[in-house]
Amino acid sequence: MLARFAFSLSLAVLLLTGPEARSAEPPATAAQSREADDSAPKDEQAKARQQYILKAMEKYSVVLDGDPSRTAKLDASAMLRWSNPLGDVADGLMSVYTTGPDERPAVLSHIYVHGPALNGLEMQEFADVHPGKVELFRGQRKVWSPAERYSRFETLSNAPVPSDNPALRFAQIKKMAARFEIIDGFRGTNNKVEPQRLRMLARPTYRYGKPEGPIVDGALFTFVVATDPEACLLVEIHRSGDATKWQYAVIPMTIYSLDAQLDGQTVWKKPEASVFGNPTAPHYISSYRGDPGESSIRALVPSLNP
Repeated sequence: MLARFAFSLSLAVLLLTGPEARSAEPPATAAQSREADDSAPKDEQAKARQQYILKAMEKYSVVLDGDPSRTAKLDASAMLRWSNPLGDVADGLMSVYTTGPDERPAVLSHIYVHGPALNGLEMQEFADVHPGKVELFRGQRKVWSPAERYSRFETLSNAPVPSDNPALRFAQIKKMAARFEIIDGFRGTNNKVEPQRLRMLARPTYRYGKPEGPIVDGALFTFVVATDPEACLLVEIHRSGDATKWQYAVIPMTIYSLDAQLDGQTVWKKPEASVFGNPTAPHYISSYRGDPGESSIRALVPSLNP
């Protein structure tokens, strides 16, 4: 995020997880999922801003593997809402684009608005998960299609035989996720690298999978500085015939470098890449602009309208 060059802390709140059918753990309500240091917006315009950002996200769709019939769209059942008062972010949402309610996310997205320090600048970020070709469209206009990837799925070794019991299987997934640590080459207020060991949010941001499908069960975990998402981890159980295997992938949600470790050993790394508006970059970040004639979110941000 643009303001991360200058500020080192942020605050967020996990509002919703996926539908209950995907998890033995019930979906979080807004009250249940708030962190102790919650700074999620609570002003009278907060709901209107959320609707604005969701509408902005709905403008985008994702074509997979060059096939227009395979389109991933926003699934707002998974939503991470956050604000960053120290980083001048007044409000923001993270969500996913999928081909169906039980399918693996194809793309992850942030859209957020800054406060007065950056004059209400609106930003957007997209990160790909789908292993094949990904094309992000806004209407008929292609916005982004990564020419190379930061991430791919790998076999997760030393994993247990998956349980047939959904509750026990979910506990296994969380235990596998807990084996990972991610170190973020974060830049603080002095613009020097200040490595941060990211914290994994207890509840997965998204659940997916079908007991009868090739992905039996899967979860997307969010790793944060304070409570600001910087990376995501997908942990999946695959079945082929009678055989099962575990897989994982680390997805960056930052321009900074990342070092993912499994059982204390580095298994994935990403370099720092301050690239904005590049339509073929592995991670897409740019300013967000509404459609012609559409009102700006700035009117809904109290700090911009004293």
